[in-house]
Amino acid sequence: MHKPKMKVTDYLSKFVKPSRPTSTVDRYFKISFFDELAPSMNIPLILYYSAPPKDINGLYGNICDHLDDTLSRTLSEFYPLAGRYIRKLLLVDCNDQGVLYVLGKANVRLSEILGLGHVSDPGALNSFLPCEVGEVDEVNDPMLSVKVTTFECGGFAIGMCFSHRISDMGAICNFIDNWASRRNGIHKHEIYSPIFNLETCFTQRGLPELDVRMPRSSVGVKTIARHFVFKAEAISAMREKVGFNENGPCIPSKVQLVVALLWKAFVHVDQANNGQSKASFLIQPVGLRDKVLRELPTNSCGNFLTLAPSRLRPGEGENITFPDFFKILRDSVSKTVKDCTKTLTHEEGFEVVIDPYLESNRNMFTNNVVSFYFFTSWCKFSYYQADFGYGKPVWASTGKLPTQNLVIMMDDHDGDGVEAWVHLDQKRMKQLEEDSDIKAYAI
Repeated sequence: MHKPKMKVTDYLSKFVKPSRPTSTVDRYFKISFFDELAPSMNIPLILYYSAPPKDINGLYGNICDHLDDTLSRTLSEFYPLAGRYIRKLLLVDCNDQGVLYVLGKANVRLSEILGLGHVSDPGALNSFLPCEVGEVDEVNDPMLSVKVTTFECGGFAIGMCFSHRISDMGAICNFIDNWASRRNGIHKHEIYSPIFNLETCFTQRGLPELDVRMPRSSVGVKTIARHFVFKAEAISAMREKVGFNENGPCIPSKVQLVVALLWKAFVHVDQANNGQSKASFLIQPVGLRDKVLRELPTNSCGNFLTLAPSRLRPGEGENITFPDFFKILRDSVSKTVKDCTKTLTHEEGFEVVIDPYLESNRNMFTNNVVSFYFFTSWCKFSYYQADFGYGKPVWASTGKLPTQNLVIMMDDHDGDGVEAWVHLDQKRMKQLEEDSDIKAYAI
C-alpha cells in the first residue's frame, strides 16, 4: 500500500515567557559591533530524537510539557531571546513577550526520514520548523521560535529558528546546552549560564549589516536545495589528494576539504555555462571564540565571528587543481584569524573585520560579473550532545533557505564526516550532481 506523503499538522501555537520577569535594569540589551554586521535572517536547526524508553518517559512526564517548562526557566537567563529587536535603536527590548512555541504531529515514523541516507528534498524538513526561514528583525519577529513535532513511533524533533541578530552558532549551542541541562536538576550554572558582555568589549559603530537579500518568505523563490554526505572515508581520500602526511604538523580540516571540492565544482559549472569561469568570490564565517581573546568566556553570548574571503580571477579556477583550491581557502582562514588576533586586542584597525562584509555586499550584486558563494560551517559544535532527558539526537539538520549560492555544512552523526546542504538554481544543481568529483566523494 502506498504511504501518503509526509504531513505535519500543527495543533498548538503559543508564546513561552521567562519563568521570572526580566528586571528593569536588564530591559534594554544593546547589540555589539559584531551583532551589527550579522545578516537579518533566522538560523534554522532541527534535532531528531528516537522514542524514549517508557521508564524515562515516565520520569520526565509528557515530552512537550517538559520542554515547555524547561524552556521557560532557560529564558529567565537568556532573556534577550524572549524580547523583540528594535532596528532603529540597535537594541533588543527585553519585554518578555516570549518565544513562539509550536506543537505538531507528523504522519510518518522517524525511521522513514532517517532511512533515506540522504535527503532528496530538504524543503520537506521545513515542516519541522516553527516559522518561515527568511528575513527577520521586524519589531514583531520573535528572537527565537521553537517547534516540537512528534512522530508516529514516539520519536520527536525539536526545530528552532534563532535570530542571527544576537546569535551565532556558538551562542545557539550555549543556549541549547543550558536548556538541555535542566532535564533533572543538574543544571551547571557556571558552565552554561550566559554572559552578555560582548557589547561592552566591542561597542556599536553604526555599520551596515551583511546584506544577503533574504526574502521573508520562500513563496516564489526558485531555489533548489540538496543534501550531500561526505563520509569519513571520503574525507580521508581527500586528505590524501591534497598531499596530507600523517607525520605533518596538522591535519587538513574536513570542512576546508569539502569547501574546496564544492568550490572547484562550482567553478567548472560556471565554465560550462559561460565558456569561461567568471571571477569567483567565496566567503566563510570564521568563529573567533576559540581563536582570538582567549580570556573571553566561552559562554559570552552574541555574534563573535568574522568573514574569511577567498578570490579567483576570471578563468583562473579552470587551471588550478583541488589542492590549489584547498590551499587558497586554508591560507585565507589562517590570514583572517591572524589579522583579527592583532586587531581585536587594540581599539583601532577594525577594518580587518569590516572590509570583508563591505566587499561581500558589493560582490553579491554585480549583475553576474562575479560568482558569489557563501559557505558556513556548523561542524564541531555541541548540538549532537543535547540530551533533554530522552537521549542524544540521532540526527541533526538544517532546512531549505530561500536563497542561492549558499552551503551549510554540519557534522554527520559519527562526527567524522560532513553533511553539506547546498542551495543553487535547478540548472546548476543538476550540473553539480553530475560533476565527477561530487560523484566520487559524495553520497
